Parts: sequence; C-alpha cells; structure tokens
Amino acid sequence: MYIAVLAAIVIGFKVTMTFGEGRQLPNDYSQVDRVNSALQNDIDAINKLPVLPKLESSWRIASATSAIYGVAFKALDEMTKGEQTNSYSGPLRNWTAQLSGEPRAVLGVAKKIQSEVPTFLYDYTISGGIMKLNITVVGT
Repeated sequence: MYIAVLAAIVIGFKVTMTFGEGRQLPNDYSQVDRVNSALQNDIDAINKLPVLPKLESSWRIASATSAIYGVAFKALDEMTKGEQTNSYSGPLRNWTAQLSGEPRAVLGVAKKIQSEVPTFLYDYTISGGIMKLNITVVGT
C-alpha cells in the first residue's frame, strides 16, 4: 500500500513537472515593462502640450489674419450653422465663420489661421472664382 501511494506521488510529481515545463508565457509578457514605459512617455508628452488659448483671443487672431490678407471673414449665426452638413460637435467652446475670396488667398489664410489658433476646416464651395470656406475656431 505504501508503495502504491509513493508511486502515485512520484507519478503525480512527474506529470506536474512535465506540464509545468511545457507552459509558456504569452509572447508579450517580457515586453510589459517596455510597453508601460512607452505609454508613460506618451502620457508625459501629452501633459506637456500647451493648454488651448481663450476662444475670444483666437477669434480675434483669426479675424485679423483674414483682414490682413484681404479675405472676407463673416461670423455664422446659429441658423446658418444649423444648415451646414458638417460642423464641429465636440466638447470645446467654438465659433464658426466663413472665409470668402479668391481661392488661393482663402486657402493661404486658412493655413495661416490653422498655424496660429486651433481651427477646424469644413465645407467649401467655389463659384464664379470665389471660394467660401467654413471654419470653426475652438478654445476654452
């Protein structure tokens, strides 16, 4: 009887060790620390980004930029904004305007405004050599 119990223990130990050796950790297990440090670096980079400027100052900059380059800058009211097929619908405060003028000038002004203030570009139309481009300036 002792021999049978001892044999069962030895066989059980042998089977357990064989299965234990056969187990493998997932491929990415050794990379967990590297992934965590990369994610922490991303978080640190995002935390270093500047806070959005005030909406009022961004609006003034956008308006002044378009005036300097001779492009019409017209604020769109709520009724006109509702008629747009595409518009900003995020959590930030925003005001919408329409740039209009010669296409190259409008695109140049839009690029300049985007480089200076947080701005989204939306619908545009070109008719009779005049381009109209809807923009949304966002801020806090």
